[in-house]
Amino acid sequence: MVDVSGGVIERSRLIAMRDAMVCRGPDEVGEWFRPAGDRRPAVALGYRRVSGGSDDTRPPLADETGEVRVVLAGTVYNASALRNELAAAGERFRSRSDAEVLLHGYRRWGLPTLAPRLRGGFAFAIWDGRSGELHLVRDHLGKKPLLFRVRDGLVEFAGDIKSFWIGGGENALDPAAIDEFLYYGAVSQSRTIFRGVQKLPPASWMTFSADGGSGSGQKVRVATHTYWRPDYSRKEQRSVDDWLAELDVRLRQAVRLRLPEDSPPAGFLSGGVDSSTVCALMAQESPARLRTFSVGFDTGDRYDERVHSRAVAAHIGSEHTELVVKPDAAPILSDLVWHYGEPYGDSSAVPTWLISREASGHVSTVLSGDGGDEAFAGYSRHRRADTARRYAWLTPLVTRGLAPLAARLVNLVAPRTLFARNFDWSVKYLAGHPLALAGDTTWFDGWRNALYTPAFRDQLAGVHPLDSQRPILRTLTGPTHVDRALEHQLRTTLPNDYLVKTDIAGSAHALEIRCPMLDVDLLDFASRIPTTVLLADHQPKHLLKRYAATRVPREVIYRKKHGFAVPIRHWLRNEWQVPVRSLLLSKQADRGYFRPRTVANLLDAHAAGRSNHASRIWTLLMLEIWHRIFVDKTLRPGEAVL
Repeated sequence: MVDVSGGVIERSRLIAMRDAMVCRGPDEVGEWFRPAGDRRPAVALGYRRVSGGSDDTRPPLADETGEVRVVLAGTVYNASALRNELAAAGERFRSRSDAEVLLHGYRRWGLPTLAPRLRGGFAFAIWDGRSGELHLVRDHLGKKPLLFRVRDGLVEFAGDIKSFWIGGGENALDPAAIDEFLYYGAVSQSRTIFRGVQKLPPASWMTFSADGGSGSGQKVRVATHTYWRPDYSRKEQRSVDDWLAELDVRLRQAVRLRLPEDSPPAGFLSGGVDSSTVCALMAQESPARLRTFSVGFDTGDRYDERVHSRAVAAHIGSEHTELVVKPDAAPILSDLVWHYGEPYGDSSAVPTWLISREASGHVSTVLSGDGGDEAFAGYSRHRRADTARRYAWLTPLVTRGLAPLAARLVNLVAPRTLFARNFDWSVKYLAGHPLALAGDTTWFDGWRNALYTPAFRDQLAGVHPLDSQRPILRTLTGPTHVDRALEHQLRTTLPNDYLVKTDIAGSAHALEIRCPMLDVDLLDFASRIPTTVLLADHQPKHLLKRYAATRVPREVIYRKKHGFAVPIRHWLRNEWQVPVRSLLLSKQADRGYFRPRTVANLLDAHAAGRSNHASRIWTLLMLEIWHRIFVDKTLRPGEAVL
């Protein structure tokens, strides 16, 4: 915290906000205070961390003058290389800590030079007493969260939204955040569930200082700087062999950079292309035997990919551990919702949470395959976007309204089927629909009007979840729909959803999850590959699959994509049907947001097998559990809810 108004920062408030992040740092704790003085703001920094390091490197780490201090959450993967460079330039180090690299790098180079050179998953704060400035910095893709609130001359910041809830103050809900959550399954980077609390954007730093000096009545001056952004405009023409050769170099570098120094090598292994590739390279690059972890379900082959992960584990010679998830996973739901802090609707958080808990009993760091789809075009939306290139000759028909008519006919014949959805969105891409990229992965699209009460729509005051996407859509750089879809996901879906999932699931169990496929240098390389190579023969991840097929069994690579599928459709029609219905249609759940009849219709249609509303029902369930914990305060974390 920094208070430029001349006020006193309450120690109890700092401690409460700090200890809300106990899972991120369960072993060591501390704080540092500096009271307000002559034209100096009051400053208070609190920290929690995993054990390690000596007393003189405990955060907030200070330089020899005591004027510059740094607090770091996460890891800088290239800290060793930067330390060597700084030492050669005359900086003197007393530890091997990443935080000290940031301290010396900031003093010698400044943030404009330091920030772009960092590689890792990190969020850090630098207090510079010389200039009276607080700097908050977040990693390139938003792997680590960093939130802040400015009010009455006081700047508060934390790595967990629960810090603001526990720390007190006014925490009014933002209706637009609830709307975003229902639409996308997560709250975007442009807002939070609490009014006034904001997220520092990925790949940026923010500087806070007094507007004209410190003292009574002073306001806070805020400046935001962006230090990196993906660029898909620079395409190169090469042979496929050349692309494969450089892909090998880039991927191996990304894996080596993330291999832990103080923990056995370990990886999450689903048996899909991305995780199999990462684990195969880990087995080659590490001298120690690799440990792999996979998760499966007891509901049948559709959701259970353990046979594929076993095949890969046997092929690469890893020590393999399997975890089976059953419908009795329901008891963890309140714990899950508590740790995510904001409403979060991605059901794959369940297996990610459970496998993180399992792995944390054996290792402190794992590598995952997250990011392969976003880097190398692995989703069905990329195929839909590629349709605009393959069938560009149809564009005149689309613009004359014939294709939209065909899409409506398809929806009449086969309503709400995957084929109908693919056809509908392919038409939108062909037509150059301005919001096609933003609306292609929505969860409640078409249901908002039927679901929301008039009173809740009035609270939204005309704000739509797509509004936060418009500034991003205007600045996309790629020449094709596929390029723009890839960049759009790096700037939206990843920081809003997927990276939130892995960070919270890992941090809740003091487990660090590292993602080689999201290496910035690898992403910059992938952005130069033409989409005709990435999606050759209209096949998702064509280039990456060719690379992976030489390292793991081909039958694992060339099979239908499953993703991290969770059998919630099955659970909501069987074991969970009655308790979920009772919860969502209870008097307590009638909060004025939704029409109970619409909710009942969703539940009835799903239970009868007429439609698959599993994702929508799950989203409503997560929102209700969140309210019972954070608003009603009638449910405690870890308490059974179904």
